[in-house]
Amino acid sequence: MNHKNDFPIFKHNPSLVYLDSAATTQKPQCVIDTVSQFYEKNYANVHRGIYDLSERATESYEHVREKVRDFIGAAHAHEIIFTKGTTESINLVAHSFGLSHIKSGDEIILSTMEHHSNIVPWQQIGEQTGAILKIIPLLENGELDLAAYQNLLTRKTKLVSIVHVSNVLGIINPIRKIIALAHAKNIPVLLDGAQAISHFPVHVQELDCDFYVFSAHKLYGPTGVGVL
Repeated sequence: MNHKNDFPIFKHNPSLVYLDSAATTQKPQCVIDTVSQFYEKNYANVHRGIYDLSERATESYEHVREKVRDFIGAAHAHEIIFTKGTTESINLVAHSFGLSHIKSGDEIILSTMEHHSNIVPWQQIGEQTGAILKIIPLLENGELDLAAYQNLLTRKTKLVSIVHVSNVLGIINPIRKIIALAHAKNIPVLLDGAQAISHFPVHVQELDCDFYVFSAHKLYGPTGVGVL
């Protein structure tokens, strides 16, 4: 089976070899058709009208929430929050949970391999609250230094925010151990799953993370859609 046939961009560009899916994925015809058909036949505001078109749009919208719940193994559909992407999801956590739970002198743990989307929001929270960022270093092989990570976990640590899979090295971090070590000290964990979600099954209940974020555009979906 030639999956390239599912993507119209390759039909229009036969010589194209696209190797930048870690940044964003091309869109299959089924996604393009679904978006187009919604705008052509079913478009209306969701949760804003009691007429048929709006109610059908709302039903479709909430059905997607249920599909995402099943896709990532969440316990309830109401746990799924739609955003504009991973960046907005992290910012939402930073400016809701972060500003309400992080105070001056508290510590936030990140790692050296984080994308800027998982650095800048916490720098801003640090500037606003007086919290301190602590960074997990890498070993020579590019993996996280877990011994150093354990030493960074203190009573002042209020959050660990870390990437599930590195967007640069492709390293799959030992998330279960990272979460277990944090939870042993009652520290919540946010996982940036932007690079993980398209490569292997993710079950958030089994991972036991407190927040999981990702974008649709890296998952063959539309731009401007994310999940928290």
